[in-house]
Amino acid sequence: MAEAVETTKSNTRMAEILESAANFFYTKGYHATSIEDVARDVGMLKGSLYYYIKSKEDLLYELLLSVMRQGHTRVEQALEGVTDPVKQLEKGLVSHIEHVINNQVRVGLFLHEFDSLSGRRKKSIQDVRKAYQKIFTDILTRGQESGAFVAGDVDLLANGILGMCNWIYRWYHADTSPKLETVQKTFIGLIMGGILKRGK
Repeated sequence: MAEAVETTKSNTRMAEILESAANFFYTKGYHATSIEDVARDVGMLKGSLYYYIKSKEDLLYELLLSVMRQGHTRVEQALEGVTDPVKQLEKGLVSHIEHVINNQVRVGLFLHEFDSLSGRRKKSIQDVRKAYQKIFTDILTRGQESGAFVAGDVDLLANGILGMCNWIYRWYHADTSPKLETVQKTFIGLIMGGILKRGK
C-alpha cells in the first residue's frame, strides 16, 4: 500500500514538472529555459529535480512523445467501427482538431521545438508522427480508390489538411474564439469541400 501511495505521489509530481516545463518551453523557448526555472516553479531544488529526470531534453522528449501518442490513440478510438472513408476523414478530423485545441501548448512545442531533440529521440518522435499521419494517408488512399476523393499525392494532401488544423493552436483562445464545435464544423466543411469529388 505504501509503495502504491509513493508511486502515485511520484507520478503526480512528475506531471507537475512536465506541465511547468511545457509552459516555460512554450513562453520562454526551450533553449532559454533552464532546469532552475522549472525546479523553482514547482518548489524544488535543482538537485531534487534530477530524481525525476536526467536532463532538460528528457522533459521535452516526454512532452512531445505524450502529445503525439495521445492524439494517435484518440483518433484511432474515433475511427473504431467506421468503414466509409468519407466518414473516417470527418471523424478523424473532429478528433484531431479537439486534440489540438485541448493541448495547444504541447502541440505548439511539437511544431516549434521538435528540432531541439537529438539522435534517437528525434527519430523516435518522427516515427510516431509518421504513424499518426499514416492514419490519414490510408483514409485518403481508400477514399481515392472508392472514387470519393479527388486524385493527388496522399502525403501532400495529408500534410495540407493536418497543417491547416495544427495551426489552430496559434490563434485559438477559449475566451474569444468560436466554440470548438464551430471550429470543427467550419474546418471540416472547408476540407471536405476540397477533397470530395464533385457530385459526392
